[in-house]
Formats: sequence, C-alpha cells, structure tokens
Amino acid sequence: MSWVYHNRNTGQTVELAERDPILDCWPNWEIQSQPAAPAAPPIATGPESATAQAPAGPAPVLPPGPPPEGATKAVWVAYAVMRGMSEKDAKALSKAALVEEFGQEEESDG
Repeated sequence: MSWVYHNRNTGQTVELAERDPILDCWPNWEIQSQPAAPAAPPIATGPESATAQAPAGPAPVLPPGPPPEGATKAVWVAYAVMRGMSEKDAKALSKAALVEEFGQEEESDG
C-alpha cells in the first residue's frame, strides 16, 4: 500500500511510495490513506549493494513555492534537495540558511 495525498484546494490526488515531508507541512494537503505499518528499508550488505539503485517512482509533486518558515529543518532539507542541492550540503546548513537560500520565490520582471 502507498501514501495517498489529496489537495483540498485543487482536488488533485497523488499516490506516493513514501510519506512526503513537503506535502505534510502544507495545510491544504491531507493524507487520505497510508500503509498499515511502516516498512523497514532493506538492509544492504555486500559490495553489490553499493551499486544497487532504488526503483524510480513518480516524481513528488511540489506545492507552489517553498514550505512555510515554521516548517521543520527536515522539511527544508527535503525542499533544498528537490531544488537541486545535495543532501549532504543541505544537512550541513542551518535551517535559517536554508530559509534564506530557498525561502524566497523568484520574482519576474514584467
């Protein structure tokens, strides 16, 4: 079973393999269904696990704009990674630095 989110504003429904911390922080997105128990990730062992890749699933649907400033650092890290920053670099920054870097929507001239 997967995580199913519904947007109360647009009526959009998305089904994801994992819980999405970005959608969790937006008040217009609500969880419609979820797995009964969280699945433990498989334990990788041996040299072949270093080259194994997770199956590609649908890309997460990002809400317009950045998360609210009151969102947790983990949400801001996830948002920064989705915007192209490496997870290692995003985790190294403070929440304030992430908000400063990604908190402003780009304004268009004209």
